[in-house]
Amino acid sequence: MVGKMTFSRNHNIAIICFSSSVGGLELSTIRLAGEFNKRMANSLLVIPSETPLSREAAKEELRAEYLKPRLKYGDLLASRRLADILRSNRIDIAVVMQSKDINVVAGAKLFFPRVKLVFYQQMQSRIDKRDVLHTWMYSKLSLWISLTKRMKQEVLEHTRVPERLIRVVPLGRDTQLFDPTLYDQNKARKRYNLPLDRRIVGVIGRLDPQKGQEEFLRSLPLVLKEHTDAFYVMLGEETRGEEGFRRRLVNLSYDLGVQNSVRFLPFTENVPEFMAAIDVFVMPSYSETFGLVLIEAMAMGKPVVATGAGGVPEIVEDGRDGLLIPPRDAKALAEAITLLLKDSSLRKSLSTYARRDALSRFDATLCIDQLVLSLDAL
Repeated sequence: MVGKMTFSRNHNIAIICFSSSVGGLELSTIRLAGEFNKRMANSLLVIPSETPLSREAAKEELRAEYLKPRLKYGDLLASRRLADILRSNRIDIAVVMQSKDINVVAGAKLFFPRVKLVFYQQMQSRIDKRDVLHTWMYSKLSLWISLTKRMKQEVLEHTRVPERLIRVVPLGRDTQLFDPTLYDQNKARKRYNLPLDRRIVGVIGRLDPQKGQEEFLRSLPLVLKEHTDAFYVMLGEETRGEEGFRRRLVNLSYDLGVQNSVRFLPFTENVPEFMAAIDVFVMPSYSETFGLVLIEAMAMGKPVVATGAGGVPEIVEDGRDGLLIPPRDAKALAEAITLLLKDSSLRKSLSTYARRDALSRFDATLCIDQLVLSLDAL
């Protein structure tokens, strides 16, 4: 493993996220602040108070200032307050984590012109944003970071951001934490009360129709025809305020007659141990911007099956380190899972290359180093 790259000068970096919830983007915000601190940068979070994000920041002992805009657009008071925060902390680079926050940060630049603005894009968007307002907002950016080449292409198609300002830097994961040699499968299965004598196929993700969990469940009867020892497990929670899909899935398992071959588990932060407990990982989403959980599975040496939608084909190479299938296709998903459960040599090959590719392409140190180089050039 190469050593961590440091900034060529001691930057003061603000990481701005006005989200009041917690999910992948918010956790990425916390990780980014910690990684910058390790690389001779002084990071400051600008976030709302009394939120899951502020509590995570406190738990990680990260420096934070608190701000919550009241208006979706044109909140000059919030922009002025943000400019005061940036100026008093001598911030030279401000990294914006959500697209909807760019308008407040662009407004802050009117009051504090010397700050360089960077947008760290983690969600894909096919909405046309070549109008006057968005063009003005994006003109205040010094750098636009996208996670995939596909996302970059969409930015070029739907905005007026010049290509020279866009860099592609993938997300990474700690491959020393996601290391299969650190975990015992039987112990992990006992921890989650999973059967020791069955081959387990797992899914991790928010319970949501767009995540493809229904197709995943509908594939189980087809898989059981070939492999009676197959067992499915779904780990994740529903979106708060949008409950009902979990009950729908549970009812479907009874309708399909597979209720004894599937288990629903609540979200856990110990993802590596859960990955250790399963034999095959599946991501059946209809579309996925990036798919960080795929990298986690690959780092744990798991053969993966994923839908070839969104940014996934830039992570998984079909037939080398995983299998790609069309979205919304329970039959194709069942065929891929059945193939993996039947062919031990294929499982071993995919597992070997998955771990190897995670180390060489998606290790967190390598990906953050690419981001550091991009920021250092501003």
